[in-house]
Amino acid sequence: MKLKTFWIFVGLMIAVSSFSSAQILITPQVPPQGIFLKNQLWNLVVINNSGSTQEVQLQLTITDAVSGQTLISAATRTIVLPKGATLLKEKDLAPIRYTFGGSVNSVAGGTSDFLPVGNYTVCYVITENHSKGFDFAAGEECVDITVEPMTPPQLISPADTSVLDTRYPHFNWIPPAPLSMFNNLSYEILIVELRKGQSPYEAMERNSPLFIERYLNTPYLLYPASYKALEPGRDYAWQVIAKNGNTYAQKTEVWSFTIKKDTVTNANPNGTYVKLRKGFDANSYPTDGDLYVEYNNESGDTLVHVSIYLLNDNQRQTMEIKKIKLKQGQ
Repeated sequence: MKLKTFWIFVGLMIAVSSFSSAQILITPQVPPQGIFLKNQLWNLVVINNSGSTQEVQLQLTITDAVSGQTLISAATRTIVLPKGATLLKEKDLAPIRYTFGGSVNSVAGGTSDFLPVGNYTVCYVITENHSKGFDFAAGEECVDITVEPMTPPQLISPADTSVLDTRYPHFNWIPPAPLSMFNNLSYEILIVELRKGQSPYEAMERNSPLFIERYLNTPYLLYPASYKALEPGRDYAWQVIAKNGNTYAQKTEVWSFTIKKDTVTNANPNGTYVKLRKGFDANSYPTDGDLYVEYNNESGDTLVHVSIYLLNDNQRQTMEIKKIKLKQGQ
């Protein structure tokens, strides 16, 4: 009889515990994906099933779904929660204390700011206050959200299905919008060969890239002369992917273009520039004529020394030394 009484007592404890943990239900009023203002995350329906008014505090954490880092922690003031369902917004919970962690710069700022592009887990906990000062979680809920830009990047040129006279095309596209959602916007451009019978999308999915350029900070690219020139008479497909840091954001459509059959096979055609960088940066660039170079003078240097050498059997012979005046910019 004592054993049965013990099990009944334990069963009652479990039932009471389960009832207590579910006495307040939280239903976040946020869509699973789209664009989000940080203050929209406080749009909640809270149902108090305890049978009496409760003094509670609401806590929120935003975690990066990829890295697992906690980006935002927040706690509201103590509020009185009536019986039944209550619709809450940020203004009902203010003042709210925020703590920023992890990638602080990616989430800091006012709560009316956009949440940066990425994948997040948002968790809510309601803590009930007792007369003895002991707090316990009376309800909790977590949701996964994906923040995407309103408008994905869009290709500009080369125009879709266009025929080009150069083997070193100049690629342009429009950035995603709104830009305020990005704190570290970069682009990745891919070019693949478009084989007979393939659609551009099929070629992009199945064919190995002939060219990939990552971590571009500008919405344009001049096909570099250091790469093998695109072949006359061949069809190609290209696409641009936008990222926020290392997090995928959006991608463009896939467009195609053709290199004209009688395009000159100059390895460094007029108008194609080899990009130089400050510091030690050595590459070889084949050319059958003039060599064109470009340099982005970000630091505003006023003078550059250029030395030209002739290499014979690993012996370096100075051919010419020049001083060139510079202005800031490209």
